Amino acid sequence: MSNLFRKYTELSFEQKMIVKTTLSLCYSAILSSGKLIIGLFVDYNLCIIAVYTFAILLAKLVCIIGLIKHKHDFKTYNFIAAIFLFLSSIFYNGYMCKFILSGHTVKEYSIVYVCLFAFISFSEFGFAIAGILQVKNKGLLFRDIKIINLCIALIAILTTQTTILDYNSATKTENTDILNAYTGIGISGFIALCSIYILIAPKINVTGKEHNVFFLQTEEKNRLVNLNNNTVEISLCRSFIYGSYIYRAKIEGKQIDGNIDRGKSLWKRIPLWLKIICCILSEILIFVWLIGRLIFFLRSTNLPERLEYKMNKNGFIKVDKINE
Repeated sequence: MSNLFRKYTELSFEQKMIVKTTLSLCYSAILSSGKLIIGLFVDYNLCIIAVYTFAILLAKLVCIIGLIKHKHDFKTYNFIAAIFLFLSSIFYNGYMCKFILSGHTVKEYSIVYVCLFAFISFSEFGFAIAGILQVKNKGLLFRDIKIINLCIALIAILTTQTTILDYNSATKTENTDILNAYTGIGISGFIALCSIYILIAPKINVTGKEHNVFFLQTEEKNRLVNLNNNTVEISLCRSFIYGSYIYRAKIEGKQIDGNIDRGKSLWKRIPLWLKIICCILSEILIFVWLIGRLIFFLRSTNLPERLEYKMNKNGFIKVDKINE
């Protein structure tokens, strides 16, 4: 055991993340298998839940395989992960539509069953949130895992909510089930959008395209970079709340070599007491934050292409295109 721990501590950050994600995947697979077994004897709806959970886990497994085998050749794995995630959204949407079309027959669950199921769902939720917090911006497949963990967390929350409401006799009404179903359809739609985003992200996202090198071909056009300086910073997308995207580069003669960096968001800059106040007001601020985040996401798409366009206007050309 000590040798295993020593080998783990010697691993790089990326390798540690692969190990943690693999263990989380195995744990989630065991929990989903438990749902399937319980569903065969208690409630067949759990079998349906296990099916779309396995679809999501397959998407996560594909990302792990891609990280282990072909970290830089990710397009095939990215595509397959998006397909599995999209299929899970279809299964989940169909499961929720069944409640609306045929109605949901509320069953008399025992307290042991509810506690067991709540434990399983909260365990999934905990591992998913841990995965979201631990996975950093280390590549597109790591980002895919982060998105998949978010989808797992949302499903776990709704599944727990539905089971607890069914157990509570005061809430055993048709309206409760219908509201849960509509919420589930919304979550399935969100998961479908996430799968589409995973599919198109390599074309519009900064991840994997941070490093950019340019060479000055036409000096007469240059109004952007002072070649007498040692460094240059070019603003690409400014945001006081979410963190600005800036191209920071070193100037070496006529060549500019740098990376697109994102500054710290307001949340990371504010003191702890202000974060506590924001958490207290979270129900009010969360929707405003999400809307603003969506607008910032749309503003920050295709940043590498926009940087290249700006540099081309000022007489620079990308180095890899010179080689071509």
